[in-house]
Amino acid sequence: MLRKLSLIKWLLLAGILAAAVILVLNRDKVYDYYRGLIYKPSSEMVKIRDSLGLTTEGEFVFNASQPVLSERDEFNANCREDDAETAILGCYAMENIYVYNIEDEQLKGIRELTAAHELLHAVFARMDDNEKNALKEDLQTVLKENGEILQEDLSIYSTEEQFEELYVRAGTEVKKLPDNLEKHYAKVFKDQDKVVSFYDSYIAVFRRLKAELKALESELDELNSRIDSMTLEYETRARQYSTDVDQFNACADTAGCFGSQWEFDTRRNVLVNEQVALDAMYDEITNLVNEYNDKVKVYNNDVIETNRLNDKINSNIKPKEME
Repeated sequence: MLRKLSLIKWLLLAGILAAAVILVLNRDKVYDYYRGLIYKPSSEMVKIRDSLGLTTEGEFVFNASQPVLSERDEFNANCREDDAETAILGCYAMENIYVYNIEDEQLKGIRELTAAHELLHAVFARMDDNEKNALKEDLQTVLKENGEILQEDLSIYSTEEQFEELYVRAGTEVKKLPDNLEKHYAKVFKDQDKVVSFYDSYIAVFRRLKAELKALESELDELNSRIDSMTLEYETRARQYSTDVDQFNACADTAGCFGSQWEFDTRRNVLVNEQVALDAMYDEITNLVNEYNDKVKVYNNDVIETNRLNDKINSNIKPKEME
């Protein structure tokens, strides 16, 4: 009987030791599980989480990172260390995800995209070197094929930060990916294309405004050149017309200056036709000027809207400054 009790004690001790070893080996997972267990997301964050279509693994990391929608002061306290005008939409700091609470009809999808972006930072933080190295070649391929989208944004990061940022941006901003990356991101998102659609939704507003401004700049330059050229021609012809009229009138007042009625009528008709041509040219210049002014109004409105949206996503801009 004593031997039996002794065996049971040893088995219990062995079980406790085994559990302790498992706990030590998986302490990070256990810690994540605990953080996810105590996480109480706001109703808005629940909507954002659900909209991302996360897998079980993705939702596990999401909850463990305890994402919050932050207003300006709280967001800046956690995510900013300067007063730069650069917009920061979110951050993964101190094992937490912070999403700047941007609410604007023109920027639909921006909070969802930011949450997904920061989630991938959290996923990256949990990857070992072997997992990261296995993705490097494919990520370089993505960068080469999508440099126009990715390169400008990556250039603001240090060399060692660029790989992580490329990993995050490829997963949230690029739809066509190598199979290896498709499989990798599929561990986090059920439909990675849906996540990219959030990016496309809000960034399309900035791209449209940028494209419109660029096109308008070109159109305004062309119109300005035409107006200057036609105005110069008009002024030159108008001066010559005025001289010709003075000469015609002086000749008409001088007996015998015109050799015949036909010569008088011919020279008069030339002047009348030139006056008609000058009037038509003046009207055309006026129309071009009106068109130019109309385009300037559109251009200025686009600039105002671009600045408004840039201010909206910049947590360093105070509300009073945006009024």
